[in-house]
Amino acid sequence: MWKPSVSVIVPVYNTEKYLRKCLDSLADQTLKDIEIIIIDDGSTDSSPVIIKEYTEKDSKRFISLAQENSGQAVARNKALKMCTGEYIGFLDSDDFVRTDMFERMYNAAVAEDADYVACGYTDITYDEAGNEIELEHYVHSKLAYKTKDMFFGALASPFLHLYKKEVLIESGADFPEGVVYEDTAFYLNIIPYIKKLAVIDEPLAYRVRRSNSTMSTFKAAKVRQIFKVLDYSLDYYKKKGFYEEYQKEMEYFCVRVLLCSSMQRICKVEDSKERKALQNETLDYLYRNFPNRKSNKYFKGGFQHLYMKTFNKLTAPFYAWLLRKKARREREYI
Repeated sequence: MWKPSVSVIVPVYNTEKYLRKCLDSLADQTLKDIEIIIIDDGSTDSSPVIIKEYTEKDSKRFISLAQENSGQAVARNKALKMCTGEYIGFLDSDDFVRTDMFERMYNAAVAEDADYVACGYTDITYDEAGNEIELEHYVHSKLAYKTKDMFFGALASPFLHLYKKEVLIESGADFPEGVVYEDTAFYLNIIPYIKKLAVIDEPLAYRVRRSNSTMSTFKAAKVRQIFKVLDYSLDYYKKKGFYEEYQKEMEYFCVRVLLCSSMQRICKVEDSKERKALQNETLDYLYRNFPNRKSNKYFKGGFQHLYMKTFNKLTAPFYAWLLRKKARREREYI
């Protein structure tokens, strides 16, 4: 019986404009023993027709399943149960990858007997004529070579990672459903099970920035969901008995998420009352869950760490003002 080396999970929802390029990049992979599991999350455009084209053309490698619109997390969790590959990767249906990506990722995994392989990506968008514009050539996490390194400067997006299936089964980790930022919880909850890592210090994937994706509007209700996601992982670490071992690392990761990426999103919420409420909720969350964060050994050196250590009820309005000024100067791509 054929057993693929790699299974790639692709959730799809109304991405007809980008889907063929995504699926072509998988069909053309130099790694031939690859399985592509496509979950159509109730698309109402021509995405189901496009998916059918690929599954009919190559039914051995392309497998599809349709569900009522339930969200990306539900789609990924369903696909995880279907994977038969030795390693599991992910790709969003509006992004695409280099044709040698999964061969290189898999070879690195085998060479290092790695539980996890990471790479970087190129950030792109398209102009009105459909021409590709490169925004940033190489975006990557702070390079990680041991388990605890994964807490620092991480890019949690699963499309940059290849996981050994045995590790995912052992961890029981999944994507929390009904919220955005589910990537963050999935990434965090697998870390304690990663014993060997491999890194390809190159951009092997392409992330397409577009204006109508999940977080483009920065509505307060969506931004607020980060608290549920972090609670999900904190509870997971405590239930699994990992919290004491990784307490300082988890504290650093969570504080950084709240005061850097989440606070930037808060500052892009248009309603001033909602911004103020989210700012206060962030402070309350920090005081409640990380009251001793200023003594954390990882908050040393650099302006960013100074900002995170000095963010409090007195300084928050000033920092929020700076972040909002910065946001207004930047062209936003999601």
